[in-house]
Amino acid sequence: MKGVIGIIGCLFCLAEGFSQKYEPSGELLWEVDNGKTKSYLWGTLHSNDKELFSFPDSLFWAFQRSNRVAVEVDLFAYFLDKNPIIEERTLLFDQRGKLYTSSDEPTKTYYGTEDGMPQFMDAFFQEEAERAGKTVVALETPSMQTQALRETPFFDNDIMVRTSEKAWLKTYYFQGRIAAIDQLIRSKFAGQNQTYRALIEKRNQHMADRFFAETKSNSVFCAVGVGHLYGEKGLINLMRGKGYRLRPMSLTISNPNQRIGFPTSRNVEFLDTLDGSLIKATFPGVPRKVYEGLVFKELGQGNTYELHWYPRDTAFSLLECAELFITPPLKGTYTLGVLDDGTEYVQGLSDAYPERLAWKRVLVNEKKVLVISCQGGNKFMNSDRPAQFFNSVVIE
Repeated sequence: MKGVIGIIGCLFCLAEGFSQKYEPSGELLWEVDNGKTKSYLWGTLHSNDKELFSFPDSLFWAFQRSNRVAVEVDLFAYFLDKNPIIEERTLLFDQRGKLYTSSDEPTKTYYGTEDGMPQFMDAFFQEEAERAGKTVVALETPSMQTQALRETPFFDNDIMVRTSEKAWLKTYYFQGRIAAIDQLIRSKFAGQNQTYRALIEKRNQHMADRFFAETKSNSVFCAVGVGHLYGEKGLINLMRGKGYRLRPMSLTISNPNQRIGFPTSRNVEFLDTLDGSLIKATFPGVPRKVYEGLVFKELGQGNTYELHWYPRDTAFSLLECAELFITPPLKGTYTLGVLDDGTEYVQGLSDAYPERLAWKRVLVNEKKVLVISCQGGNKFMNSDRPAQFFNSVVIE
């Protein structure tokens, strides 16, 4: 992906090996008060680094008190037709046709690696909002981000990843030093004022306008990149200019044995009746509806789970139906199996263009053909996670 999210994401890729915690006095969480309602502003890092997710309880408290959650863009819609994996996987087949990887390294994604959290931080908050039934507000549209990129003709995509300051960024973030983070970002745009104005300042103004409109009558938890908070044209100052009172909130942590926080169970049950066919499935998150199906993506780790259904022509057997949807690579084979309820299935690897190599399972009843698909990084494709998802899907 060559959009602004990918570029800004490069800025916030983090070095590993730190074990710091959030400083209580850090300026990452802000109360936004208009005299009638209180909203909250949280500066994120676009990363799925596991250390970042040891959130202070005050952050969860602010999230709970809000009836809406605002993010920069609807990330799951933005990635619906895009693969969050940025590199080719090293997947091979042995002489028996069994899949294996020639690398022990986790596959890289736009927001980390498959060794990190399933969702990177911004997507985590969006998913938690959808899981809790909160309204999600996108402060920008994908077209706005695309336009921002078009206005930066001299921008070097690699400038953000060729820096030794990544470790400093993580240090500053845990300390909540947003002024230091702002200075670090500005140093990366040295001599590229047009780029900084398009990617930061102009977007700040639009996001502040949208945040202001949403907070007039709602309590909103707003999660945006920490680089958008500080400065004369940062969100904090822009919201103060609109008459709001802003104060930093302490990043408090309660007794470890009594901690509150976000739910640890991520599973979401799907149950629907389609033309007399009952379809049940358990997704590891909130899926998106697409034509004749559902799609869920782990944007941090880069894994995709899909479920599609099609009308069945009973003249075709299960195996013949499977041959329509599974295109085995060289040395690839089908597996025939039976579920606990007696339902037969066909499963195997598929490598049809333009899809990447994916695990697929096909189930049928008298009316429907159900096609289940999983794809992801090296470790995911060689794990039992696709099978766990497949085994959760039932058609009656």
